[in-house]
Amino acid sequence: MTPRSRTVGRALGEVRLPEGTVVATIVRDGQPTVPDPAVRLRPGDEILLVSHNATEQEIHAALQ
Repeated sequence: MTPRSRTVGRALGEVRLPEGTVVATIVRDGQPTVPDPAVRLRPGDEILLVSHNATEQEIHAALQ
């Protein structure tokens, strides 16, 4: 997540991901965490997603 991402500060549960896409983990400060809908996204977070339907471009658009 970059500081300019529109999803920074939002709870993970508020982020609309493409259909069939799930968050596997959020890496924060080098530590993987269990994704929780209440976790607020921060600049520098790395999000590992799994999707069977969405393209990389669709996922990128949802998070930027």
